[in-house]
Amino acid sequence: MASDPELPIGPTSGLAADIAELGRVAVRDRWGLALIRVGWVHLAVFMACQGLYSRGDRSELHFLALWGADLIISALILRRALGRPDRRPAPALLGVVARVWITFLILTFSSASLNSLVGFETDWFKAIWSTLSTFGFATMAWILNLRFLIAAVQMTLTAVLIARFPGVAYAVYGISWCLALNGIGLDLERRRTPPRADRRFRPPLRKALSSPIEVG
Repeated sequence: MASDPELPIGPTSGLAADIAELGRVAVRDRWGLALIRVGWVHLAVFMACQGLYSRGDRSELHFLALWGADLIISALILRRALGRPDRRPAPALLGVVARVWITFLILTFSSASLNSLVGFETDWFKAIWSTLSTFGFATMAWILNLRFLIAAVQMTLTAVLIARFPGVAYAVYGISWCLALNGIGLDLERRRTPPRADRRFRPPLRKALSSPIEVG
């Protein structure tokens, strides 16, 4: 079977092969577009949280409803991108990546709950969320690609900004996550476009297949 001319052929076994497989599926199924959408949903939700916080609304139910909406909408977007109508098996590393971010969600909920129990005189859970985000992206860097360290460093700086300007913490966190997801998503979408030289000199696939084969 002929290989996809747009994508490099990866190693045949081991972790490197699993990483290559995950990358090919992510590009093929347009996971990048899904991440971009999730980023904007996340920004919209956290700007709404910022609006509530800025006008003095401290109702936990209001914030929980917004966070729940963010989680549900994001899950639906990702579920649609990850759906495989051809029922091909998922990439081997997808389960590992999912477990890392599920753990992230559990820890963010735990930190917010603990902050609520001890009192919201100081909203320290917001900076903790950014620190947990650093852990998530750093883990992606060690497993998948070191370029995820860019997002990890960004989240560390986000935690510093939240500690320095707590009054706009929700906005800072939402903007930072939107930038991170858009950066990753745009990089994946860019890989779908062949290099300029390839587009110029590569004949159309149908024309190439229909051309007669000269012998001798």
